[in-house]
Amino acid sequence: MQGQTLAGRYYIAKHLGGGGFGQTYLAEDRKRSGNPRCVVKQLKPQSNNPDVPQIARRLFKTEIETLHQLGTHPMIPELLDSFEEDREFYLVQGLIEGENLNKEIALGRQLNETEVIQILRDVIEILVFVQNTNSSIGISILLT
Repeated sequence: MQGQTLAGRYYIAKHLGGGGFGQTYLAEDRKRSGNPRCVVKQLKPQSNNPDVPQIARRLFKTEIETLHQLGTHPMIPELLDSFEEDREFYLVQGLIEGENLNKEIALGRQLNETEVIQILRDVIEILVFVQNTNSSIGISILLT
């Protein structure tokens, strides 16, 4: 996928990661001034079940609704766009700059007490924000 352009505007620069439901890419928005970087999430469930496309479409719509319900928070990526292309679903979100905590720990870096406390404060702030939206939103937390 690297080097491709999606929806005529999102140039895929780098693969960031993935899991059972899809892949995540770092991209550049070639239609906005300055080609700002963003994150493109490709919803691509791994299954031979014929019901999966319908389920995927429903999950896609649910995630869009969830992101709209959340509103704006500096530590939650903003939903910029969503689209379907070649029977695959994509979400485009703002890029929140940061270091990948999993990679740092895998390299043997040990966090000091101050760093751990700051991470916990950041996570709690996000959880309080989500709780205050008065909705039953399930979230996944990516520590960067």
